[in-house]
Amino acid sequence: MKIIDIRAYEGSNIHSYQPLIKMKLDLEELAEKESKDIENFNSRLLECLPGLFEHHCSLGKPGGFVKRLEDGTYLGHVIEHAALELLKLAGQQVIYGKTRWAYGSVYNIYFEYIWKDSGIAAARAAVALAES
Repeated sequence: MKIIDIRAYEGSNIHSYQPLIKMKLDLEELAEKESKDIENFNSRLLECLPGLFEHHCSLGKPGGFVKRLEDGTYLGHVIEHAALELLKLAGQQVIYGKTRWAYGSVYNIYFEYIWKDSGIAAARAAVALAES
């Protein structure tokens, strides 16, 4: 994986009404891999970030993200949720995130933040966590 760019949007912007981080990430050879296809990935991720059990995701209820992990989701989506959870662990009340395909193996990952520097750090840490 390779981070192409990270930007912090302060205040309302073209993506959201709240401040958010936009990370352009090239998943490279992992672009077509789903979480369920990487041996022990889901269990190791949930062991590192047990708060992910509470993430609603698109299912709209606690455990929704874990269901998506089990069914198989792409790593851009995993990194979005990991970044949000890292920010929660740092005391920030954040929930909004989106991941969108840009082109080829590149994805745009968006998530809200309260403090810009920690938002950028969470983006980098979430990528490092997924890579490990």
